[in-house]
Amino acid sequence: MSKKNNVRSSQLLSPFGVGQIVNFPKELSLMVCGLNLWDEKIKQGEINRGKDSIDKQELHFRESRLEKVLDVEYFVKPFEYKTSGNKNNYLEIPAVRFPGWHYCTNHKCGRMTLVPLSQADEKIECISCWDGKSRYKWKMNPVRFVAACPYGHIQDVPFKEWVHNGVVPNDGRQHEISYHTGGGSGDLGSINMKCTCGERRSLAGLMNIRKDDTSVFDSALARIGLNPEDDQKFDSQNSNDKSKNPLGQFCKGHKPWLGIEGIKNAKDCNNHLQVLIRGASNVHFSEIQSAIYLPSSSEDSNEYVNKVIDELTKDKLRGYYEVDNGTLMLPTILGIHSVVVNGCISKEELLSGVLAELALKEASDEVSELPAELKLRFEEYKYILKGRDSENSDLKALVKTFEDYYDQAILEKYFDCVVLIEKLKETRVFKGFSRINPMNKINKRELSSKPVKWLPAVEVYGEGIFLKFNDEIVDDWLKEYGFKHEDITKRYHTSMRKRRPLDDDKNINPFFVAMHTFAHLLIKKLCFDCGYGSSSLREKLYFSDDPESRMNGILIYTSSGDSEGSLGGLVRQGNKANLGPLIKNAIAEAEWCSADPVCSEIGKANGQGPDNVNGAACHNCCILPETSCEEFNMLLDRTTVIGSLDNPEIGFFS
Repeated sequence: MSKKNNVRSSQLLSPFGVGQIVNFPKELSLMVCGLNLWDEKIKQGEINRGKDSIDKQELHFRESRLEKVLDVEYFVKPFEYKTSGNKNNYLEIPAVRFPGWHYCTNHKCGRMTLVPLSQADEKIECISCWDGKSRYKWKMNPVRFVAACPYGHIQDVPFKEWVHNGVVPNDGRQHEISYHTGGGSGDLGSINMKCTCGERRSLAGLMNIRKDDTSVFDSALARIGLNPEDDQKFDSQNSNDKSKNPLGQFCKGHKPWLGIEGIKNAKDCNNHLQVLIRGASNVHFSEIQSAIYLPSSSEDSNEYVNKVIDELTKDKLRGYYEVDNGTLMLPTILGIHSVVVNGCISKEELLSGVLAELALKEASDEVSELPAELKLRFEEYKYILKGRDSENSDLKALVKTFEDYYDQAILEKYFDCVVLIEKLKETRVFKGFSRINPMNKINKRELSSKPVKWLPAVEVYGEGIFLKFNDEIVDDWLKEYGFKHEDITKRYHTSMRKRRPLDDDKNINPFFVAMHTFAHLLIKKLCFDCGYGSSSLREKLYFSDDPESRMNGILIYTSSGDSEGSLGGLVRQGNKANLGPLIKNAIAEAEWCSADPVCSEIGKANGQGPDNVNGAACHNCCILPETSCEEFNMLLDRTTVIGSLDNPEIGFFS
């Protein structure tokens, strides 16, 4: 982000995307700013160092399939702070200081001050306990607490109102507050706030909320100004809102990631505020849209033809051709491309190769009627199953049947094939975020205070294993046992309807839960067998029960920012000697969780996890790091894979 406070490019999508609080060493807490402020940083660089100092081509890249889905014109790589090279030096990702409340680290002082957003790089020192002579001043650290609402807004905790249990008196005094930690158990009750007027209050109960299944109807900050006996007045049918308690503190709609404008132009949201620890994982959930690179050209095409088609896209090249039937416009465009100028390929050979590729029918033509995101995934599904044995592109996928594989009978029963993906390129796009619960998603327009035509993204390289399930076995299992696992999908749909009433129900069934759980079990086992950490492996679930776009497959893959990708350890686990034992062991280990019988019994009774949408699935058996799971560790149940103790036959692999 800057010379002193740097973050890797890929981390600026997840976990440190727009709107996230980044905690740097030396107690510096910054929030990543909105996209229009990224554009302003580039413009500022052009003004300060000249237009020639910025090379936008180095920062911008294209992925036509994702551009259509996300309705943008291009993607921008989060720029790294660098001082070497001729272009794009000294570019910084914009950030603001948040939270604003800071306290003096001198335990005898503890005085608090509200620091403006703009003071992102300044050292904050206390002047309250400074004698005016000493060269040393006590440092001020950011408080540990922030207040957020489910709609993505976030603000400073109203500590002054908390201490006074209402509006700060307008009596001419300053009413400065101080922050003191005492002995005891180290809980919130051991932290005391004191005001210079004599009022004092501990933080006990500050993080309390009361809610029904998904909605908060009362909170600690909303009860400011009420007497303790008033707590019982509120329930899910009678919510504590602004009209019932004008002194209560509710959401002000602040969007500090948009800078000063995000505070000045904020409109009261009036939702309940939940106090969170600023470093907690539920402060920010990045919403990532990804796509596997699918070569637009055929397997035997020239690598420079591939490069030109990927950069310019077939749609644009076809447009150039149609201007004059390829007599002038297309040859001219190709003739000035860098691969021709640098002598990598002749203009005639490039033109011939491009025309040959434009004449081929595109795979996407077959699935043009599908919804955008489903189409994106279905294209990948069909392409991977077709395979591509080519060294000239960033995708090499070898389709294998299970002939001569160890445990061949088991593999052939449940799967149609395995695809060993020796090379893949993935584009990962940050398209939004949520707070408190990963399903509280905000609109991508909230990422910027001005319209932008792009989103931040990175390209990563790696390898993977794709498993295609046997559709007949899936249908037979759903027909015989699917109804026994419908509780999870029903709870999920009920929860999502409350959180996002305008959205359509997600297309899932009990087999989706089984497939998802199996992917997690496989990742956990792969960590031991191929040496990758669990956070280095990811899942991609290919599922649809629509006959027009039927999908039943999983991709387990690893990817990194290095263009060379990974070292092949994951793909080797898909070879004939390894795959069968790997799957058998993953299923066998799922039969008993170290938290059983508690894990199984809770899952069977009323579910567990976020909104109780998991069955027998906990951190000991199924939960993965957030970066690895597409579904935020929801819709998991070992029972769908191996059955229950009472009914082992109901599991898919039983």
